[in-house]
Amino acid sequence: MDIHLPTLLLFSTALMLLAAGVMTVFGSVQRVYRGYWWWVSAQWLSCAGVALQAGLLPSSPAAVAMMHALLLQWPVITLVGLRRFHARQPLPSPAWVDAALLAAAYGAWALPWLMQAPLLARMAAFSLASAVLHAWVASRLLWAGSHRDSMALRAIGGFLGAVAGVQLGRAVYAAPAPAPAQALLLLQASGVLLAVTVSLITVYLTLLLTYERTERELRDSRRRLRYLANVDMLTRVPNRRRFQELARRVLERDPPGTAAVLMFDIDHFKRINDVLGHAAGDRALKLVSRCAQETLRACDVAGRHGGDEFVLLLPRTDVSDAMAVASRIAARVQMRTEPLGLPPLSLSFGVVQTLAGETLAEALHRADQALYEAKRQGRGRAVTAHGDEDQPVFGESRRLGLTPT
Repeated sequence: MDIHLPTLLLFSTALMLLAAGVMTVFGSVQRVYRGYWWWVSAQWLSCAGVALQAGLLPSSPAAVAMMHALLLQWPVITLVGLRRFHARQPLPSPAWVDAALLAAAYGAWALPWLMQAPLLARMAAFSLASAVLHAWVASRLLWAGSHRDSMALRAIGGFLGAVAGVQLGRAVYAAPAPAPAQALLLLQASGVLLAVTVSLITVYLTLLLTYERTERELRDSRRRLRYLANVDMLTRVPNRRRFQELARRVLERDPPGTAAVLMFDIDHFKRINDVLGHAAGDRALKLVSRCAQETLRACDVAGRHGGDEFVLLLPRTDVSDAMAVASRIAARVQMRTEPLGLPPLSLSFGVVQTLAGETLAEALHRADQALYEAKRQGRGRAVTAHGDEDQPVFGESRRLGLTPT
């Protein structure tokens, strides 16, 4: 089948104009990321190369030279865009290596032109230089461990590797020059078709990259929103709602009556805010939260119940062990107050053992009653409560060794 090169060039130019136009319009009306416009630039430069040859005599060496010069940049300019697109995930080699390799490729391509070698030899030099550049960019993407979870980047790397193989085949075919006229036409046609294929697939892959990045950011946003909805941002422990969700799961999982509940707060917390300011109060809350979390096991559940009040659920724990946990938390807090510019802090605890058939709300209410009793007895202590919430019986009252502020 005969190839009519002028028609092929005009048709290819139209397709590449469409591809570059789609990317330009998309970038103008949609949110895009750093690096996107480098990809658009690479598209327009490649389109200009094919268009220039279509506007001049297709077999003219000058037209071929201009097309080669504008097409050779594509893989490296695309890599520049990818470096900016994934700026937080560096590629295996620095950016200056890309520029040096592109300059070397241009030098190797220009040498046959300066030596006035046959046109096929010049085209072979272009195909070889292009194959090296495509293979280099493909290797950067496929060997980048941080990018292996991106389907789009893996697809781009594989596509560039395939293009490198095609360009290498063109270089091998052009080198012996068995039939100059026929080989010249075939190489020109295959080069134009390859440029069009690269252009069209680039549109899909760059849009896929943008979509993938947007989807990942949406997932991250939803994860952050869930975190904000579940965690008290000052103390970094679950808020009241989230604590109750986690505590109910633990109580449903473990045998009834095997968990301990502790409710505690900072004695005279309002005085800290009034005398030292709310910043000091915030430091005190963060200190107490941090000390509690450092004391607990991985299976324990902590939460901020409101204001300066915290609550703990200790699964498979009896009241005696829970009292020991309260003592360790209070001692840890006292040791760390001075470096933070805080007065000695004392904590009051209400400690209860959950009962079979008792709801979490009922256990929390009994713990609150025990906490109130600890306040009534002088603060800075832990008090246990037995019986039901209507008729609580207060048991052990342990001094925690702290002087109330």
